Order: sequence, then structure tokens, then C-alpha cells
Amino acid sequence: MEEHHGPFCQSCGMPLRTPADPGTEMDGSPSHDYCTYCYQKGAFTDPAITMEEMAAFCAKTMADMDIMPLDKAKTMMDAFLPTLKRWRA
Repeated sequence: MEEHHGPFCQSCGMPLRTPADPGTEMDGSPSHDYCTYCYQKGAFTDPAITMEEMAAFCAKTMADMDIMPLDKAKTMMDAFLPTLKRWRA
């Protein structure tokens, strides 16, 4: 997987590379912290999802996109997600 240095979603870890990637705040402005899949109109699109469910979903997505094998993606997401703003205690 290519290393990415720059803003990324503080919920799922997706790189925020293009103007379409960020979610939106309540006033419609782009979010600086979250992607369009996780955050719209100032709220999480799935407020009930757990960190473990997010890790499983992201790992499957990465495997389906042939970014890395599922087991490696799951291990990486399990370690990475707890460092993100949404999941920090």
C-alpha cells in the first residue's frame, strides 16, 4: 500500500485527496476531519457503527479493491483506527 502523508478521514482513515472526498459540516462547508462516506451535514452517516465494525468494513473494502489481503488489512485497521479522532477515548 502506498504511504500517504496528508489529511485523511479521522473516522475510517480514507485519504482526503480530492475536493469531493471531504464530508460536509452543518453549514455545507467541507469537513477538515471526515470523509464524505462517514460525515454529512455535520453528523456521522452511521453514528451507531463501532470501531470494530468500521475496521472490518474498511479491511473488506481494501481487500475487495486489491489493495492488500483481508487479514493484513484487518490487522492494520485494528491498529490504526484507535489513533483517529473519532475513536480516541
